[in-house]
Amino acid sequence: MKFSSLVTVRSVVMNSPESFYLHLSGAQQGPYTIPQIDHLLNSGLIAVETLYWCEGLDQWEPVTSLVALRKKPRRWVKPAIAAAILLVLAVPARIFGPVVVDGWHEANQHAFTETAAYWRARDVVRAGLVARGALVEFASFAEARVVLAPEGAAAVRLRGSLTEAGGKPRAVTWDVPMRFRAEEGEWTGGPAVEAATP
Repeated sequence: MKFSSLVTVRSVVMNSPESFYLHLSGAQQGPYTIPQIDHLLNSGLIAVETLYWCEGLDQWEPVTSLVALRKKPRRWVKPAIAAAILLVLAVPARIFGPVVVDGWHEANQHAFTETAAYWRARDVVRAGLVARGALVEFASFAEARVVLAPEGAAAVRLRGSLTEAGGKPRAVTWDVPMRFRAEEGEWTGGPAVEAATP
């Protein structure tokens, strides 16, 4: 048989109007045409083990006896792509995540609490005392001292380290007077002063 006649036979079978049923999720579903089944199988929407039946068959047959599997399903491709995307996102998140979270805390404090005064005082220090190119790392809230006073005042003492451009890190303590404006729910502060480190 010549190649052209094989192509003709294949195209007649592929365009057959017969109805085929698939055994999916424990139930008979369909009817489907051969082109539909071919698409389902070769796009990975049905498993290679799926069974089919049509009028004239005594029993269910493997779908691969009806249509050819043109490519081997690569089940690892989607998980590998997802893992690669997560890895690409995880690296910047690991590097910039803490900075973004700290920045959000420093900018979004709207309550008259010791914690809110601490975070806003950090922002005041960053904005007013840290030179361009310098790196500041603040100690935790547990190592800070925050004294709330009546009528919205607060005295905040922050500890941390400061690394100026090209220099070595040094321990620093900052005193920051803060004021809370209850009607706006905003903290203002400053000027911050670098205090002698005990």
